[in-house]
Amino acid sequence: MSETLEKLKIRNEDAESEFFVLFNPTEYSIEDASRWSDQEKMGQKPELHYTGGERKKLTMELFFDTYEARTDVRVHTSQIAGLLVIDKDEHRPPKVTLSWGTAAPGGTHADFPFTGVLVSLKQQFVLFLGDGTPVRAKVAVSFLEFTLPVEELKKNDLSSPDHTKSYVVKVGDTLSSISGRFYDDPRSWREIARHNLNIPSPRKLKAGTVLAIPSIR
Repeated sequence: MSETLEKLKIRNEDAESEFFVLFNPTEYSIEDASRWSDQEKMGQKPELHYTGGERKKLTMELFFDTYEARTDVRVHTSQIAGLLVIDKDEHRPPKVTLSWGTAAPGGTHADFPFTGVLVSLKQQFVLFLGDGTPVRAKVAVSFLEFTLPVEELKKNDLSSPDHTKSYVVKVGDTLSSISGRFYDDPRSWREIARHNLNIPSPRKLKAGTVLAIPSIR
C-alpha cells in the first residue's frame, strides 16, 4: 500500500488563510538553546544560574518549479514573501503555523506544528523562459518561535516555591517592571528587593546586573 503524500501547509494566523508548498523540503533544521549567567555572591565564586530558554528557530529551503506549466513561479514564492509584510491592524508581520505530518504516538509531534514568525527570506531564481519569466526558484526561510509572555510564564512555572530564577537587567528596567513581568504584579517588587540587598534604588537599576527572582505563591 502506497503512502499518502502530505504537503507542508503554512497558515497565516492573523489573516486566517493558508496555502501548501509546491514541493516538500528535503530537510529542515531546528535550533534551540538556553541562557545562563553568573550570579555574583559576596566573597564567593559566581554561581551559574539559568535565566530562561531561547525561542526555537526553524530553517529550511523550499523548492518551486512551474516550468511545465510555463507560468511565473513568483505567483507561488510571493505567498512566502508576503509573510514579511506588516499587518496594518497588528502592526507587525503575521504569526504563522507550519503543519506537516501527523502527530507522534501520545498526541505530540517533535517539531510540527510550528508556530512562529518569518524572520529571514532569500529567494533564488534559477530557471527562466525565453522572455525572462522565472519558472524555478529556491527559497531559504527561517521562522522564529512565537510564544506569548503568559505562555512562557506558565512553561517556566515561575510561581513554583522550589525555584529561584535569574534575570539580567536591561536599559529602562525598574523593579516594578520586572515584578510585573515575572509575577504579573508590579507591586510585588519588594520580594525581589529583599533577595538582592545590593540594589541601591528600585528605580535605578544598572543594565547588565543579574538579579535573583524569588518564587512566590
